[in-house]
Amino acid sequence: MFGSRASIILPALSLLALIAGGIFVSTQWRTAVYYPEEPETESSIETENPETNSFQEIIYSSPREQSENVKGVYLNEFVANSSHSQAVAVREEINSLLEETELNAVVIDIKEHDGPYMPSSLKEYIKELHEKNVWVIARICVFRDSSLEDAYPDWYLKIEREDGSLEIWEDSGGGLWLDPKGTGVQNYIINFSKKAIDFGFDELQFDYIRFPSDGDVKSAIYPFYDNNSEEKYQVIGDFFSRLSNSLKNYDRDIILSVDLFGYVAAHRNSTEIGQRTYDAAQHFDYISYMLYPSHFYGGLQVGRDEKRGLPGIYIPYDSEDLSETVSGNPYPVIARSIFIAKDYIESIGAAAKIRPWLQDFDIYKDTNRGIYYDAQKVREQILAAEESGAAGWLLWGPSGEYTREALLAR
Repeated sequence: MFGSRASIILPALSLLALIAGGIFVSTQWRTAVYYPEEPETESSIETENPETNSFQEIIYSSPREQSENVKGVYLNEFVANSSHSQAVAVREEINSLLEETELNAVVIDIKEHDGPYMPSSLKEYIKELHEKNVWVIARICVFRDSSLEDAYPDWYLKIEREDGSLEIWEDSGGGLWLDPKGTGVQNYIINFSKKAIDFGFDELQFDYIRFPSDGDVKSAIYPFYDNNSEEKYQVIGDFFSRLSNSLKNYDRDIILSVDLFGYVAAHRNSTEIGQRTYDAAQHFDYISYMLYPSHFYGGLQVGRDEKRGLPGIYIPYDSEDLSETVSGNPYPVIARSIFIAKDYIESIGAAAKIRPWLQDFDIYKDTNRGIYYDAQKVREQILAAEESGAAGWLLWGPSGEYTREALLAR
């Protein structure tokens, strides 16, 4: 349906780890998991009444209803937990944004590639956020995990060296990967996720819940997965099901979301990493496609939208006129991707809603050619998400710094 150019659009969240600047993660304060009191089933927020310019209280009847109104930002582990002056300053600015703008949610790292961490300081911060009626989401990095190398080396992808010996395989960023097919690996993720529920999060969001995409992928040796007997999407789809069923049985009110490559929104699947919209839509409440325009390296090509009377379009990555590139056209990149994904999810009868990740950061490939993601471009993405029927949106800023001017004041 689409031209060959579209087949190479593959934005990857792993690249963002290389973009973040100025804030480094400390692991000195990591501790065991703590268990909070049972979360309340009802919550409220205050929102501005345009007629009176005062605040009115909205009561949500269930966690699901509140989750449909999420407008959030990402906090890495350093910003969310550290007492370092730099982290405190960024955290205070985010708190200010939550109080003074339309933002009402945060996504906090609790398991990155170097393993789980839920210190007591985070428990206190969650309590503070809940007192302000902020929706708190835990981000869990799933199969990209270097923390079990010593304890469970057999769970990791390997590579064969010239002398015939096996070593643990690394992706292009030096990250290690657990075999998604391993029962022990899956149990590890499920058990940790249950602890995150007990910790007091409103929602769990799963990232890197896929096979690796970069590095010498063809040379990777899997201890459990057999590509001769099973497709990668079957492994990931089965785990989606097992994970969701286990956690919903543990806590029927917990909200579950999943991060997928932006490519998957318009093209339904990325079989080389095992991600399909079909599988995700069956088992998660929300799908957060990473729709960063700067990462559509092959441009965006979509066919005619008969339902809305929109023509087919091709927006290139490079052009002499920067306003014609994907980075220069955030609105159509976001809107058309969501339209396609939303229509497909509805066609298969799934209940999942779309809540995209949006770009609030610059990358050198764009800044070198004069493209910056300023307030206008961030706002265009927000409008595209809202006007295309998304159930909220999330801003990704690797360092935790966000563009206040792009957000509506309360």
